Amino acid sequence: MNIQLKKLRTSRGLSQDEMAEKLGIKTSRYGTWERGERMLSLKQAYDCAVILGCSIDAIAGYDPPVSYSDPAQAALNGYWESMNDDGRERLLGIAELAADSGKVRVQKNAGDLRVPSEMGRSA
Repeated sequence: MNIQLKKLRTSRGLSQDEMAEKLGIKTSRYGTWERGERMLSLKQAYDCAVILGCSIDAIAGYDPPVSYSDPAQAALNGYWESMNDDGRERLLGIAELAADSGKVRVQKNAGDLRVPSEMGRSA
């Protein structure tokens, strides 16, 4: 298994000491996990995933393949994955404007699901 703890930890700006403190363990124990000297239990992997804001799959280095039947959707997802938070927010705004509001049932906005305002209005 290709444990990705160090990569995930550093991408979140955490030190080994900070990670160990959040887990309630010694830094030396945490370091053995990053170096692959000791394996994590499922509970330990879960705790790390919660702290790092990722899945256990990500910690294990498993990146499940995503497939799209529509090449345009695949391209749009590629753009989304390469954007920073500001770019994603702008793209959501553009998508909301471009959507045919009569056909949109639920849209994702700022991390929550909501019914578009047009849908809740009486004609």
